[in-house]
Amino acid sequence: MNDAATLRVLLVEDDLDTQANLRDILEIDGHHVDFARSIAETLDRTNWSEYGAILLDRCLADGTAESLLPKLQQLAPKAATIIVTGYGDLDSTITALREGAWDYILKPVNPGALRASLSRIAQMQKSEERALQSERLAAVGEMTAVLIHESRNAFQQFSTAMELLQRRVKDRPDALELIERMQNAQAKIRRLFQDIREYAAPIILNRQRAPLSTVLQSAWDELSTAWSGRTVRFRQEFDGGKARLPGTGNRDTGMAAGDGLTVAVDQDRLQQVFRNIFENSLAACADPVEITVTTHEAPVNGGRGLVVAVRDNGPGLSREQLQRVFDPFFTTKPKGTGLGMAITRRIIEAHGGHIEAASPGGAEFRIALPC
Repeated sequence: MNDAATLRVLLVEDDLDTQANLRDILEIDGHHVDFARSIAETLDRTNWSEYGAILLDRCLADGTAESLLPKLQQLAPKAATIIVTGYGDLDSTITALREGAWDYILKPVNPGALRASLSRIAQMQKSEERALQSERLAAVGEMTAVLIHESRNAFQQFSTAMELLQRRVKDRPDALELIERMQNAQAKIRRLFQDIREYAAPIILNRQRAPLSTVLQSAWDELSTAWSGRTVRFRQEFDGGKARLPGTGNRDTGMAAGDGLTVAVDQDRLQQVFRNIFENSLAACADPVEITVTTHEAPVNGGRGLVVAVRDNGPGLSREQLQRVFDPFFTTKPKGTGLGMAITRRIIEAHGGHIEAASPGGAEFRIALPC
C-alpha cells in the first residue's frame, strides 16, 4: 500500500537540465507533473484547481517569480508555491515569501529538501481538507438531529395510524400489502436518518488493546443470520499462518495461528468496520463463499503499522465502484443507504489509518493501521 501523498505539480522552469532533474525526482515519488518554460506558457491553462503545488523558477525569460506570484494566488489559491532560486537571488526570494510563497529551494536542487517541502504541503492540505470536512459534517449532524427531533411525533402518529388501519382491513389482503409497503418505506426513512446522524457525528475513540482475531471473529459472529444455512468459509491468516477449527453446519471457520497479535483500537468501532465489509461480501458472493483475512506489517504514516486485507471470491468491483465505494450515498444494493463504507473510512481515518479498495479477482479491502 502506497502511503505517500501525491500531488499534481506545475513545474515552471526554463532550464531544460534543471527541468529534467526535477521531473525525475517528482515522478519517482508518484507526483503528476505539468510543465511550463515561461510566464506565458504557465498562464495558458485552465486546470488550476487540480494543482497542489507549483515549483516556480525565480527568473524566467519573460519575467520573475515576484511578478507571477500574485496571479498564481488568484488562479490557484489552493496550490502552494515553492520558489527555485540561486544564492544571488535570496533577497528577492525573501520578498516572494513575504508575498505568499510557501518555501524556497536553492539550486542545484537537493532532492531531500524538495521532498520534505512537498511532504509538508501535502500534510497541510490534508489537514485543511479534514478540518473543512469536519465543519461540513458538524452542520449535517446538527441539521439531521433537528430533523429527527421534529419528525419523531409525525413518525409516531404515522405508525399508530397504520396499526389501527391494519386492524380495520385485516380481512383485505390487498390493503394489508399496501400498508406493509408504507411501513417498510417509513422504516427506510428512519434508517436513513440514523445512518446520516452516525456518519456526521464526531468519532470519539475508546482505545484499548484487543486481540485482532477476537475483533474479527466478533464481527463475523454478529452476522450469523446472514451466513447461517449458506456454504461459507471464513479464514484468518496472520502472516501466512493459519489454524482451522471444525466448521459449524456449512461454515468453515479458520482461527489465526497468531492469536496473540493485539491492536490498540476502539474494539466496537473496528468491529463495525469489519462487519460492514463482511456484510458486503456475503451480499455479493454466490455460494460457496470464501472470505479471507490476511495481515502483514508495513510502514504507515512513516512509522510501524499493520495492514489487514479482507478478500472474497465474488465478482469483484467495477471501475466505478473502485472509484466511488467510499463516497456517501453510493450503493449498488436495493435496500442500502450507501453510508456503510463511508462510515467505515471515517472510523479508520479516526484511528490514524487509511483504507483502499482493490479487485484482484474478487473484492479486496486493505486497511492500514499505525502501531
